[in-house]
Amino acid sequence: MEEEEVKIVEKPPKIKANIDNETKRLIMERKKKPRFIRQQLWQFKKLDEKWRRPRGRHSKQRRHFGYRPPIPRIGYSSPKKVRGLHPSGFREKIVYNVNDLEDVDASKEAIRIAGTVGRKKRMEIIAKADEMGIRVLNRVL
Repeated sequence: MEEEEVKIVEKPPKIKANIDNETKRLIMERKKKPRFIRQQLWQFKKLDEKWRRPRGRHSKQRRHFGYRPPIPRIGYSSPKKVRGLHPSGFREKIVYNVNDLEDVDASKEAIRIAGTVGRKKRMEIIAKADEMGIRVLNRVL
């Protein structure tokens, strides 16, 4: 019987963002935001979970009755310091080719490979990013 070669895929070490304790605290605070659900979502199977503002004249959710789910308001916004940050603490940058990696600051930014990039170019970008020490958020092994 012939022996088959088993290819072992090594995962590269996850690169962590250099963020201070205050930023970590604010990212955790941002996670406390409630899930905003559509009015009477639990009653009708056909309703999607996507948020829609309640507009009915007698709507209890629109009138902020306590036993109804919360409505998005300005007080729920993320702290300005962490707005737009990935949960890992990096700023996201979309990359379309290998040349785009030159503009990335590895200590503050992580890359997300665009959805229109094919497999061959994606593998080239991932290899170059690992070489440069840049974190790839949507890595495919």
